[in-house]
Amino acid sequence: MGASKRKGEKKLTEPPKKVAKVEPEFKDSYIDDSGSDDFDDDEEMEENELESTEIKRTAPTQDDIIAGELEGLKETVDLFKSNIFKLEIEELLTEINLNFDKHKALEKALHTLKSTFDNIPKGAPLKLVEFAERMLKKNKIVVPFPDPQPLPDALHSFAFEKPTATHIVGGYALKTVSKSSTPFTVDIAVEMPSSIFQEKDYANYRYFHKRVCYLSVLAKAIQETKKFKIEYSTINDDLRRPILLVKPIGDRSDVDFSKTKCVIRILPSVDLAAFPKHRLAPGKSSVKTSDISSATPHYNASMLMDTSYTSNLTFLYQHSKICTEFKSAVLLARTWIHQRGLDKVGFTPFLFTMVMSYLMQGNKDGADKKLSSTHSSYQLFKGTLDFISTRDFKAEPVFIGESERQEFAKSEFLAHYDFVIVDPSGTLNLAANIHTSGLAQIQHEAKLALTFLNDSVDRFEPMFLKKVEDVKFKYDHVARVKLPATTEHFTETAKADYYSYLPFFAQRISQVLTRGLSDRVDLIAVNYASLSPVWSVDSTVSIDEKDAVITIGLLLNSDNAPRLVDQGPQSQDEEQVAEFRKFWGNKSELRRFKDGSIVEAVVWPVQGYENRSLIVQDIVEFLLQHHLSLESQEIHYWAGQFYDYLNFAKEVPKHVFSPELKITGFQSVMTAFHTISKQLREIDDALPLMIHSVYPASPSVRYTTVNVPHPVDFGHAIGHPTTTRYMEAIDIIISIERSSKFPDDLSALQKVKHSFYLNIAQELKNRFQMEAVVIDDISEKNPMAIRGSVDVYCQGHIFRCHIALEQEEQQLKKLIDSKSTLPHDKGLAKDALEKYMYQLNYQQSHTFSIQAMCARFTAYSSTVRLTKRWFAVHLLSTHASDEAIELLVAHVFLEPQPWTTPVSTWSGFTRVLHLLAHFDWQHFPLIVDIEGDLTSKQREEILARFKNHRTTNPQMTRGFMTLATSKDLSGHRWTRSKPSRAIVSRLCALAKASLKVLDQAMEQNKSIDRMFSTPMSDYSVVLPLNKELCTRYYQHTHPDPKYFKSKGFSHLGDKVYARLDCISDLVQEIEHLYGQSVMVFYNKYGGDQLALVWNPLVSEPVQWKVTAGFNSVPVDMKKNGFLKIHEGQTEVSKLISPNFAAILEEIKRIAGDLIQQ
Repeated sequence: MGASKRKGEKKLTEPPKKVAKVEPEFKDSYIDDSGSDDFDDDEEMEENELESTEIKRTAPTQDDIIAGELEGLKETVDLFKSNIFKLEIEELLTEINLNFDKHKALEKALHTLKSTFDNIPKGAPLKLVEFAERMLKKNKIVVPFPDPQPLPDALHSFAFEKPTATHIVGGYALKTVSKSSTPFTVDIAVEMPSSIFQEKDYANYRYFHKRVCYLSVLAKAIQETKKFKIEYSTINDDLRRPILLVKPIGDRSDVDFSKTKCVIRILPSVDLAAFPKHRLAPGKSSVKTSDISSATPHYNASMLMDTSYTSNLTFLYQHSKICTEFKSAVLLARTWIHQRGLDKVGFTPFLFTMVMSYLMQGNKDGADKKLSSTHSSYQLFKGTLDFISTRDFKAEPVFIGESERQEFAKSEFLAHYDFVIVDPSGTLNLAANIHTSGLAQIQHEAKLALTFLNDSVDRFEPMFLKKVEDVKFKYDHVARVKLPATTEHFTETAKADYYSYLPFFAQRISQVLTRGLSDRVDLIAVNYASLSPVWSVDSTVSIDEKDAVITIGLLLNSDNAPRLVDQGPQSQDEEQVAEFRKFWGNKSELRRFKDGSIVEAVVWPVQGYENRSLIVQDIVEFLLQHHLSLESQEIHYWAGQFYDYLNFAKEVPKHVFSPELKITGFQSVMTAFHTISKQLREIDDALPLMIHSVYPASPSVRYTTVNVPHPVDFGHAIGHPTTTRYMEAIDIIISIERSSKFPDDLSALQKVKHSFYLNIAQELKNRFQMEAVVIDDISEKNPMAIRGSVDVYCQGHIFRCHIALEQEEQQLKKLIDSKSTLPHDKGLAKDALEKYMYQLNYQQSHTFSIQAMCARFTAYSSTVRLTKRWFAVHLLSTHASDEAIELLVAHVFLEPQPWTTPVSTWSGFTRVLHLLAHFDWQHFPLIVDIEGDLTSKQREEILARFKNHRTTNPQMTRGFMTLATSKDLSGHRWTRSKPSRAIVSRLCALAKASLKVLDQAMEQNKSIDRMFSTPMSDYSVVLPLNKELCTRYYQHTHPDPKYFKSKGFSHLGDKVYARLDCISDLVQEIEHLYGQSVMVFYNKYGGDQLALVWNPLVSEPVQWKVTAGFNSVPVDMKKNGFLKIHEGQTEVSKLISPNFAAILEEIKRIAGDLIQQ
């Protein structure tokens, strides 16, 4: 069959007979300087339907159906990893697709606009200033001249002529727009006749001046129809190229497209042949300045953008016609770009589509043809992401088309732009406005997206559903820089090329930091909020850049960020040395290194994790001040603000707790642990059985205590005030070899273990002169449960040693499983086994896992410590175990989606707050793959157990928070009883409030102290504690220094006590006695208040019984203590309610002097 002619075949420059049926677009900001999604009129490209003959069809056989299903399954496995992900993609495309059949009013409006433009009469020639004055006087329309504005004595004039053509361009023309929460855009390119321009109008803003004159005439014509509301705006804030926004007036006429929820944009365009195109090459200067050698590549690209609408649309249209999945691929890209915020750095769906189409055809040599028109939308999308993420655009720019002229050679584009994607004409760089940082962000997000798509776990939600632009979550370090008032760096040449100071300054920051930070960071993101000017046609634009803020986001490289030295060139290379010294200023110095090399170097002499983690901050602040003349107060850097809450307050005496702990960290306690471990192994020759191994089982040796464990001089304890006398007992597990001689009786077994403790203590004293005390927990009444330990005083730390025997666990399980065991004994055995497993098994394995996390992620330890501090200051110390908090934080590092893994305490902690604020604990378990070995089958089992738990306990009275691991599929090992549903709700509210405070602090450069200060108005009772008796008061974030004054003696004498914490003991006693009636809140890290909340679940009156379980009072009792019979009743009721007043008095009596009287 012969090829048919195209309908209405004609040149693209001719006006179409009618406006094509078009579709809405996703978002205004998706349109970049090339028209973003600017595509040509669909009707001009529409092909006639080919004549066809009827094809005989036969019903598919069973084999055909099976073969099709197998092929579909194979594609699902190979491409989508899971069938669920494929279904989610299909559902997404269904949801975001627009119904273009409902746009009748919009089509009518487009017809009306085209007719209006075609009927504008020709204007008389007038000088530009005179034209503007007349337009304002007669029509009250301001001509939006860009700066520099035309001079009154300028000789060139403007005379309006009707448009050569009117095209619908943008995503609407190709039907690649989608549903959005904001109005989509419909772009109309109005082609200005070449006859209104002169050959040299490309120079010195003359084109832009005439362009706005033409635009004002279009505005006048639309305004006279009285059918639309019009405003001026810009594309990408470029005031050189204003556009018109056309909106409905809501009069319910046939052109009222209010229901379509879109905005029509009028974009003036011009034929490329109107000017000598070689004059607009990247290396050419189009603006006269004192520096005749300077080029104006961005000015030239801005002009060329207006010539590219139809040619780019033609290119895309050809590919959309031969590829059935083209539209769907663009819709996926549009969603991804919007959610990742890439449109704000200039990478729009249009640019993505141009790259995708390029990969479908390749360059002129056929290279880079990586996609096929037969690919699915998913393959097209993923293939384009892969190309973007791996391409070295600095060495291999993308040339969709190439010009034969030398002015448009590859070297010319690379010399003047940071990112090069040349359009089909070979003259325009579509990525001209994307600087180095923008390209880095695009490639970073593309790499991240590929990791999501290649993950065996479903990552659909972080890939397409989560908007992830919030800088406090996204980056490890954040700096905010106000645009300086002085513009000394914005030279005459720069002013000629850039439309304003803001993009120039941002690009300069990007260049300086990229060179200075080198491999210390994986990403430098320099962004600023779009000014998005929209103004009335009867007024001038007012943009005040002095309030503009540039945000710098940094993703640190965990290996290189804390590096102390940056080495430069060899000393004999004078030219490079001079350049190095110029860049680094007085920071550069000549140094000789151990390998004998003598080089220029920059040294950052700091010590300790916290200080080294902030070396990047020191570099950024220095470079901004040195190269951009910024003052220190103009740079607001957010990275180390949380560290103050991990260190002892400045009020704590330095002679008691050395500031050196900030530098040495956990080194002291770990050295002591290795010492005691070695010594314990050395003494096993004096024991009946050998010590198999020594394991850590405490937050102190897994690097997760809020304050770094501090060594204490045991011989001078009497000089320490009571407020500083808390000493942590660091749990360690001693594993002893098996023996058949251990007794079967569990009570006797505890006595045997006690004898081991005595032997160990004696040997440590004899051999190493080390103090060791055997402990017997007399509060433990269960004869089967573990109860003994030995406290060893080693190098200023106290280690509490527990012996673990495999026989003990086996005997307890045997008792529980035996049918002959009495119910009472079986209950004791269960309790004893639970204590054994938690103290000697779970703690040990958990400690190993957390130690591995700390070794793997440098910021994990400090993030956990900060999170524990946050829980505590909000009085939630008793409501979440250390282990549960450590797993919560681990999830943030192991499952960082939709972001990257945190490398700083800043990003780690903010994401923990985000998790607490938004995770749905009621309907989902939090799966923490801390061992890295969770299988898909185990994940399914976790979900099944969670569902079963919610079914069997619909009131969620236990196990509300589920933290599942490969060793705890139920997820309730550490959260069985706490936190309760009410506490989790409070956690959510507090996390949201903290994030709001942080937002305000970053916006206004304020303190973040309110994040670590809890409101006290929500509690039923607040009891002030006697600070003088609080042994952990020194751990308070803002202690009163008067309580640290040494009196030469202490209430505790010269004896050192392990875990002496009277307040925690009081809280445990209150919970034990009144747990049903009251919830207790306090800060175990030096808190000075005890808060109570009466349990609302028991506040309601209940029937009296002897075993009510709480202090009660009859509901009919009057204030004088007598019972009152209510009207209509013959006797007093037998209902009771908690006697909260009496309970409070009992609590005060128990507390005694611990409560401030």
